[in-house]
Amino acid sequence: MESIRNVFITPKQFEEIQSKYDGVCEYLNGEILFSSRTSKLHNRVVRKILSKLDTYFDGSKCEPFSEQIEVIFKNENEQYNFLPDIFVMCEDAKTLGESFVSSPKIVFEVVSENYSDNDYFIKARIYQKFQVLEYNIVEPTGSITQYSLVNGAYGTPKVFSNKDTYKSTVFTDLAINLENIFN
Repeated sequence: MESIRNVFITPKQFEEIQSKYDGVCEYLNGEILFSSRTSKLHNRVVRKILSKLDTYFDGSKCEPFSEQIEVIFKNENEQYNFLPDIFVMCEDAKTLGESFVSSPKIVFEVVSENYSDNDYFIKARIYQKFQVLEYNIVEPTGSITQYSLVNGAYGTPKVFSNKDTYKSTVFTDLAINLENIFN
């Protein structure tokens, strides 16, 4: 029986692989997380949420971004390069080139059917560790599961259905009627 070796990829090697891959790939502290291009439904939900956030944050010191911009979570022992579907950064955000190197205030990840474990388990753990204040997992069929950071950990999640109004725990007057997102 042939043994399986774990192959550690450096951040520099990841950049080279990422530049040649026709899909989404993210860096998980030495491993690569590959996923396919998204669906029309996924894209529609991202666009509608991003549109609502763009209107809300217009003229403020914060701004929403989409998965085309990388967020690097890094400490002395670990590095994760993610492309969150939607995230909010404010004027205190740190950058390295076109990438952000500080934690977003809010993240929305729209679940892709074949990669839901990435959002529910892997990213939730890392977002919590790097202190993302609010993490929202969006099921494109019509719900948002919201995790809010309380005393350094995500507490019991709140679930919003397609008939509810999403309310942010970070920006308390940010509300989105979900019927406008999931119709």
